This record gives sequence, structure tokens and C-alpha cells, in this order.
Amino acid sequence: MRLSTRSIGVEVPEDFHFWSTVWSSGWCGLAPFSFDEEERTLSRVQRLTSGKIVRATVREERKGLLRIRVESREPLDEADVEEVESVVGTCLRLDEDLSPFFEMIEGYPEFGWVREIGAGRSIRSPTVFEDMVKTISSTNCSWALTRAVTRRLCLRLGEPFSEEDHTFPTPRQVASATEGFIKAEIKAGYRSPYLVELARKIVDEGLDVEAWRNSPLDSVSLKREVMKLRGVGDYAADNILKLLGRYDFLALDSWVRRKFSQIHGKGEAVSDREIEEFYAPFGKWKGLVLWLDMIKEHLVPKGRR
Repeated sequence: MRLSTRSIGVEVPEDFHFWSTVWSSGWCGLAPFSFDEEERTLSRVQRLTSGKIVRATVREERKGLLRIRVESREPLDEADVEEVESVVGTCLRLDEDLSPFFEMIEGYPEFGWVREIGAGRSIRSPTVFEDMVKTISSTNCSWALTRAVTRRLCLRLGEPFSEEDHTFPTPRQVASATEGFIKAEIKAGYRSPYLVELARKIVDEGLDVEAWRNSPLDSVSLKREVMKLRGVGDYAADNILKLLGRYDFLALDSWVRRKFSQIHGKGEAVSDREIEEFYAPFGKWKGLVLWLDMIKEHLVPKGRR
């Protein structure tokens, strides 16, 4: 079937750098996201409010302008176009004001590279629900397993754009599945009941996790709310808060501890308290500074470090 194609231009903030944002998080490789490192594009399959299922591919056309190529079975109307722009803006955090962070980081010469390459943002999902499912699916397992679980969720419960590309399932679609199905078909292991319970709390009990992005609660109180959900421990809650734009916590896991030891501890074991003390001067931005510190070699070309 021939697809309809639409091209959309989106202006972005002066401090925004597209590829640094995409490349700052493994989220870019979790379905229904996909990326092309050579072409420097980010793609996503998305169901719009109108019911149309699209594949949007984003690239940087020039400084300050993104180009979105949208493929769909039916032509898009203006409401569809506005929704695509909104989804892309949410995923790339275009409305997140990092100017206070950049002002703060200028006082630390060792992090001068951050502003130079436009680092700071990282992609997230259009919904808090999707980010929560992916975070829960990343606990106590390899990244390869997380990628496999999220892909199976899309293929088994999402809606198809093509044979290989499906949408991420909605809370209602996950809630309609049994724990046994999630264990057998999605292979989410011990996380299976947590995923089903989260979806059913949203569908049946009216839990509004989407409101967390604009919550008036302070970060400590919001973290307590997040941790009321089964399957969300300290690490998962810290990571979810980062996805909500709150960087007060570090989200320490085995990879971060090992990486910190390599960078700052000469390869020797370092306690969580020592890591906390190292980043404490960065205040409410400490979680973001830690993450950028950990991925510097991933973002900055060798000749510029």
C-alpha cells in the first residue's frame, strides 16, 4: 500500500542540539523508537488521537530547525500535524528550560564541554506511562533484555504500522492482558505483575501518572508518590523523576557505580555515600551532572575530550 508523506519543519531553542539529545539515552533504541546513527535520524511509530498510525522520522535540517518526515496510510489534517509536532516536542523535551543548568555548569571548567556540544537533554516517551513501563523493564537485567521486552510489548499488544513496526501499547491494552500472558509472551519475568498492575491502576482506579510532569509537589514528595507503585524501588523512582525533568536524585545502579569508579576512583570500589558527596555541590542538578559525567566519552569525540 502506498503511504502518504508529509514534511514538517519545527523550530527549536538556541541551546538545543538534536543528536546530543538522541544519543544521551538508550531510550532511542527502545521500541517504538529507532535510530540511524549514520544518517543521524530518530524514528517513532505513533497512534494519533484521530486513530491514524504514523511513522515520524526526525533529523536536524540546520541549526535551529528540525525536519520531520511523517508517513501514514491516510493524509494528515492540521490537527494531526499539530499532534505530531507536540509528540516530537515532548520526546525531545523542547519545552524544558535548561538555562539555569547551563549558567550553573559554567562555574565548573571540567564540564565546559556540556554547553559546547549542547548536551543536557535526553529523549523520553510521549507518555509517563510508557516511561514507567520501560523503567520497570530495565531493572535488574541486561539492556538487551529491556530492548527485547519493549519490542515484544509493541509487537504483541500495540497496533501495526507495518509488519515490523508497531505502536507502544496504551494502558488499556496492557491492562487487558493477563499476568500469565505478559510472562509467557512478553517474557518480562518477575516484572509482569507490576506492569499489569500499573496499567490497571490507571484504567480502573484513575491513577493519573501523566499529571506528574506538571506536579506542584517538591521532588522528595513526588518520589514518594512514584514509589507507592509496586515494582518501583529507589533506582527506578530516581530514573522516573529524571524523565519528569527532576534531577535531584542520582539513580545509582551497578553500571553507574562501576563507571564512577573507573572515572574518579582509579578502578577501586567506591561507596554510594562517596558518589553522593562528589555530586552534592551541583544541588538540584546533581542527577543530570552525574549522567553527563558518565556518558562523556559516548558524546564527545576523542580528539575533543
